[in-house]
Amino acid sequence: MPPTSAADGSRKIDQNLKRQIIASFRKQIDFVLGQVRDATGNLREVDQLQHVRSLPAPASAHVTLLANEARIFRAKLGYDVTYYECLTEIQAVDALTVVDEATRDIAAKDMPSARKTLATFRSRYSEPTAESQKPLWRYLISLFSLCERLKTEAEGHLQRALSLQSVGKKADALGEYREIYKIYPNPVTAEKIRQLESQSP
Repeated sequence: MPPTSAADGSRKIDQNLKRQIIASFRKQIDFVLGQVRDATGNLREVDQLQHVRSLPAPASAHVTLLANEARIFRAKLGYDVTYYECLTEIQAVDALTVVDEATRDIAAKDMPSARKTLATFRSRYSEPTAESQKPLWRYLISLFSLCERLKTEAEGHLQRALSLQSVGKKADALGEYREIYKIYPNPVTAEKIRQLESQSP
């Protein structure tokens, strides 16, 4: 294993080699970003659930490969060098990974998981300074805002469903749960619908 610096924990590496590794990593990011841009209508911000699609299989696979490459990249350069000199690149990889995960969850009708993934990313990173990354950031923020808005909208139906169910109006409660699932699809509501449907005469 290459020696590490006691001062900052970064690996000692030839500067020319380091520049080559960083340049190669940036090319990989640009390639995958291009694929994601094509798959999302040039990262067009979304405000309707029906406009969200999971990434095509080739683009999703390349995002996964890029995330693996990012781990190798960190191991080669050391974590201090990575975060002090290449934070923009690491943020781009994480953002692309979140796009892949969140859109896949939404397509799988699991909006709470998508919302959690997006919220974690927002808490971890501030808005990027690199102009090339801002459309990607705005796309992610639009996904999070959509999740938040639909969650709030669904909560009103949930309160009505619980109230109706508490007085034995299961058919009416079922209608409210179906409305919740249409607005903010999630596994818990899907299971509740199945339970109520099984109890219907």
